[in-house]
Amino acid sequence: MAKSLFIASTSQDIGKTSISLGLIHLLGKKFKKIAFIKPLAQRYVQLPETKVGEDVLLIKESFALPYLIEDMSPLIIERGFTEKYIKGKIGRGLAKKIRDAYEGLAKESDLVLIEGTGHAGVGSVIELSNAEVAKLLEADVLLVCGGGIGQSIDEITLNKSFFEEKGCKVIGVIINKILEEKYDKVSSLLKQYLKRKSIPLFGLLPYRSLLSSPPLWLIAQQTGANILSGKGRLEKNIERIIVGTMEPETILELLRDIRQQTLLITSSDRIDLLLAVFTTYFKNIGNAHNLAGVLLSGSRELPQSIRDILGSMDIPVLLVDKDIYELASQIYSLRTKITTQDSKKIAALKKLAEDYIDIEPLSKILSSEQERIKKGWKEKIMGFLRGLGRG
Repeated sequence: MAKSLFIASTSQDIGKTSISLGLIHLLGKKFKKIAFIKPLAQRYVQLPETKVGEDVLLIKESFALPYLIEDMSPLIIERGFTEKYIKGKIGRGLAKKIRDAYEGLAKESDLVLIEGTGHAGVGSVIELSNAEVAKLLEADVLLVCGGGIGQSIDEITLNKSFFEEKGCKVIGVIINKILEEKYDKVSSLLKQYLKRKSIPLFGLLPYRSLLSSPPLWLIAQQTGANILSGKGRLEKNIERIIVGTMEPETILELLRDIRQQTLLITSSDRIDLLLAVFTTYFKNIGNAHNLAGVLLSGSRELPQSIRDILGSMDIPVLLVDKDIYELASQIYSLRTKITTQDSKKIAALKKLAEDYIDIEPLSKILSSEQERIKKGWKEKIMGFLRGLGRG
């Protein structure tokens, strides 16, 4: 039977999947056959035959894992699922479904990486909290926490206590997304605290803006945008968003000083603003070259004079018939999403893991547990055979 490790976060959007990806990359040098499962998934992709968790699809395709995708993503929590469960409209066999899927993976692998959903208590409403699932699958727990000090310590303490109360063993912590300017201070203080509490620390990873920056092609895809210009330049990652509802001179001042790849969102009827922006971009005033694209909100058809200008530009301009603030909110929600097409991000995640995760002590813990499991099964089999002999 394979060894299992449950990757749990202390809060939302901490970067569990990024850490899972990095760990599979690193542990692949020690374990030849690594399987991955996300028992409960809330965000999913509709495939021809089934629905699977987005994170599962990313991991499966990134590492060409040979396992059945149905086993890797056994339970999708769609809108209305919890209400139906509480009302008794969904059967109580969910735990068995997860356990069966896990066992299908475990018998074909050396190590099963299990990714949770949110903090330790998420899933309690259907009696499958992260802690309950970890216990169900007899998995040790690795906590992933955000890069702060006080809040991080509070979250580690709370989540560790919840897992342990359910009978799970927390083997250590990885800290993720520490701001560069605070890295030395945060790292030093967390190391001191965790050492004092005898909690193993396996990594302190800095924040990288690239990993939270959605590419323009993804924004166009997810918003259903009509691409008016710059179709061949959608690979840039958007690090900053400016919502252009103010006067043109204010926007121009912002454009002069931008240091990051920026997306301007404004209404399609703001012709005055568009002309000012295009002029600034053409003349490359200040840092206007960092304007990566323009997203127009509304259904109004652009005047022919503006369309002619767009025809001579290489800057991507997108048009979506949605409210300007709805668009800004939708794009913000994409900031933590990584897809199999994000080759730069996937490569950056692997490099980040190589540089900042201390994989050797974690690998030793997993290897020793694997040997203990093998020894346990061997003793059970020998005991069974001795019993037959006595019979």
